[in-house]
Amino acid sequence: AAQVLASAAGPTVVRRAPTMVDFQLDGNSEADINAVATKCLLGVAVVVALGLALDVLRARWRLEPEVAKVSNDDSGARDMSISIWAISLLLASYALLVPGLCSVLFSFNVMLDFGLLQFGLGPGGGLDKAPATTESMVGLVHLLRSTDCSLGATAVVLYAMVVPGLKVFLLLLGELLRRRHAVASSLCIHLVQSISKWACPDMFAYILLTYLVRGLNHPRMLQADMRLDLGFTCFSIFCVGSTVASLGIRSGDEASGFGLGRRLPKCLLADRILLLTVVLSVAFAAAFWVGVTIPVMSLRLQLHDLFAPKGPLPTEIMGIPIEPVLENLQVPEKANADVSLLVALGTLVSWIQQGEINSFIALIMLAGFVVSLTLLDMAVLVAAAVRHSCGRSTGALVALATTLRKLAMLDVLIMGIVVVTLCMSMYQKDGIFVSMRSGVAALVCAELLHYVTYYAVLGACQPQPQQSPRAIEDGEGNVDGRLCLGHGLGGRVPSASAPMSQLEEFDCHSQDSSTPMLGPL
Repeated sequence: AAQVLASAAGPTVVRRAPTMVDFQLDGNSEADINAVATKCLLGVAVVVALGLALDVLRARWRLEPEVAKVSNDDSGARDMSISIWAISLLLASYALLVPGLCSVLFSFNVMLDFGLLQFGLGPGGGLDKAPATTESMVGLVHLLRSTDCSLGATAVVLYAMVVPGLKVFLLLLGELLRRRHAVASSLCIHLVQSISKWACPDMFAYILLTYLVRGLNHPRMLQADMRLDLGFTCFSIFCVGSTVASLGIRSGDEASGFGLGRRLPKCLLADRILLLTVVLSVAFAAAFWVGVTIPVMSLRLQLHDLFAPKGPLPTEIMGIPIEPVLENLQVPEKANADVSLLVALGTLVSWIQQGEINSFIALIMLAGFVVSLTLLDMAVLVAAAVRHSCGRSTGALVALATTLRKLAMLDVLIMGIVVVTLCMSMYQKDGIFVSMRSGVAALVCAELLHYVTYYAVLGACQPQPQQSPRAIEDGEGNVDGRLCLGHGLGGRVPSASAPMSQLEEFDCHSQDSSTPMLGPL
């Protein structure tokens, strides 16, 4: 390209002295990132292992966890204990929060290289200038505010700073209310478990953005690279660790999620729940497959926005227009990149083989928490619907589905794509455009179907309401000195004067029955 420009300018052109611009990224080196990331992962693992060992010793020495005792006027005794491993993991995770906010989050660079002529395409770039763009979480917020991207700054502050602080506040409040107000304490713990995963939506989008920037790389003419730095390492470990640790805090209110289920139409919760679950699962599978296979994000370099007066590139050099030369070299076609979840997962595996620890963390987050746990949660919900239709107990499956829903992060990924798209809009003046693609709509449909399936199954498997004292006086449910609620024999409980064969058929002590017991009369 330099020879074409020189020959077109004629023999009177004075040759430029070769000026080589180093294409590099700022922040920490890959070796330093790998060393620190390995130490963080091993440190968290050791802390959790020690906590588990102490839990085992506590159980062996019969040092029972603290139990909140409530009065007889409450809805029953609730076990609201905290495991030592959960406390250890929570403290280790929050120890990484401040480094995650203040350390370098990412660094990227894009440059056109024509040998003697080099153009930096990022912010601050130009002829013979290709500085890397490096941001931390805190620095990103200041930059968003200074570039009038207040919506993106608000979203980053909300998820990266407000949510972690709110989790600490609710945990402390739940601990203070544990003895006096067990219901309020249980509500605080449930809120912590529900919002804990929402601290890391933008981390997922930065993983996809790394693929997009590296996808622009077409050596030697178009060079592009991006590196996730220690800020990503620390904040990702914090997000995953604090989310898992919150589940180690038991509220004792296992049926708290049934409230919304009771509001669903009864025709969908009884005999038709299996059919409804199968239909929803098939629709979910179709939407999910489409969402992971088609692009969810795209990166475009609008070359016409890179030229003066908008951008850093001159419109001509030595009287030669630059834009036609770039079009002849097919630079606009090469300056585009799309990413889907399926392609990103395969690429992360190859980056792991090259020795990138952050790619290993990214693979755990995408393949584990976004894809695998979401699919596993749907499978558990289908199994719960099958057992319910067979009249068998579903309590364990519903509890497992509730736990998986708090860990599955497909909804967090979707919100992260939205947030990072808003944040990257500040680079549009430099010709860098990041946008959402149609795969996001498919993932939104899949997640909505996931939520509907969860609450439908939850409502169908909810325990029956307790009988009133008047029903006790009528003699219903008095079997062997215990009051049994509800099920078996067509939903009716035999009275004490029923034939012995009928009493034997209705066994209040059956392990498979989800019928709760109210104590001796």
